[in-house]
Amino acid sequence: MPILKLLFLGTGGAVPRIDRRMPAVYLEDWEGHRILLDAGEGAQYSLLENGISPASLDFVAVTHEHEDHILGLPGLLSTAKMMGKEITVLAPRRLSSYLSKSGVRVASEIADRRLKISCIEMCHTTETCGWLLEWDVGFKLDLSKVTGFPKQALTKLIKGEPVEVNGRLILPEEVADPGHRRFRRLLYTGDTAPCPRAWSSVGWVDVLIHEATFADDVEPARAHEEGHSTVNDAVEAARALNASILILTHISARYDDLEKHRRAASYNFVVIPEDGDWVFVRF
Repeated sequence: MPILKLLFLGTGGAVPRIDRRMPAVYLEDWEGHRILLDAGEGAQYSLLENGISPASLDFVAVTHEHEDHILGLPGLLSTAKMMGKEITVLAPRRLSSYLSKSGVRVASEIADRRLKISCIEMCHTTETCGWLLEWDVGFKLDLSKVTGFPKQALTKLIKGEPVEVNGRLILPEEVADPGHRRFRRLLYTGDTAPCPRAWSSVGWVDVLIHEATFADDVEPARAHEEGHSTVNDAVEAARALNASILILTHISARYDDLEKHRRAASYNFVVIPEDGDWVFVRF
């Protein structure tokens, strides 16, 4: 079973705390991709503290141009370059244009080794990409329908390729286990107010990493005016996307602990990580 590893390097909002750094999430999938979601101040030091070399990253996906999400990017890219690695950065259009002019290798989306990363426009105070990661895990075959098939044919069908068997073209969908889903999805919102158009665009996810700048002690209208969300907003987004797992991050420095967030988080499976926490997801 595929396992996705998530390391929350920074779970804070715009103002840092000694125990809550700027936004950054390290992601490592079962295919070997290593991705950083946002690059808050000190991101490379957080990576190094966890035994992860900045040069081992394949991509950095930055949600928007606000300083708390990008101040760690120049140092990280510089370190990786000195170690012989040029990292591709995914970013919204305006920020991509600026980075490109600064000599950074940028991309608007990635399709690489059964993984697609694409921008979903969020509802913040500036142009913001939520990053949708979609893995093609192939088909699980109904063994009763492929008895006697050559091994090579089975391999192709699992990968989603049609094959010819005994003169007949077999499509993967014809012999797949009907209860199996071919794709796995994770959405990282970055900063956002409630954003129904984004949820409609995405449709569904397995894992939702949603900002929760405020708990239930702040008027929702105030949070939304600032382009942010409450815990309840994140829960409603998870329901709209039918997420199996909701992970809350980007916690305001006003909160000394996570108790108010925990009390407000009424969802089937919620994780509220602190800096340095690993979360493992079985797909």
